[in-house]
Amino acid sequence: MLKRSHALTALILVLAAAPLPAPAAARTWEAIDALRSRLERAGVDVRQENCRRRNLMGLYHPRSDTIVICRVHASPEDVWDTLAHEAAHRMQQCAGGSITHASHHRHMARALARHSPADLRSLRAYPRSQHLAELEARYTAKLTSEQVLQLFDRYCGPTQTDL
Repeated sequence: MLKRSHALTALILVLAAAPLPAPAAARTWEAIDALRSRLERAGVDVRQENCRRRNLMGLYHPRSDTIVICRVHASPEDVWDTLAHEAAHRMQQCAGGSITHASHHRHMARALARHSPADLRSLRAYPRSQHLAELEARYTAKLTSEQVLQLFDRYCGPTQTDL
């Protein structure tokens, strides 16, 4: 377990130290399909539904291991953002908590403030106890598809016990 933890910390160090990619970087239908396939191979039920709650883009339900993507998105970039965000919550479930080291949280918040201030402001809508999980999910959603897939494999992939 310690070996896995150190490897994950090293990966997060690399990702947290890098600037967030440009908004449209690798956010294509192919990237969305790759992440959806990876999630489904890990046992996650990924669905698209008409969501009734206002301003709801998607959700992860841990008990049923289901990700719902609401039919409100206008572009593949928006779908990617929601799917990667919800995949981060699945990664948190696999990890049993936070997927980043506490020393990176301030950097992540600053990066979101620079590149996606609305995402950072949206944390106010959540109870304080959920801020870290939401910060991680919002930050992860801004990473490239390769980085998100690498993180997913690291936390939830079939070889996670081999690390």
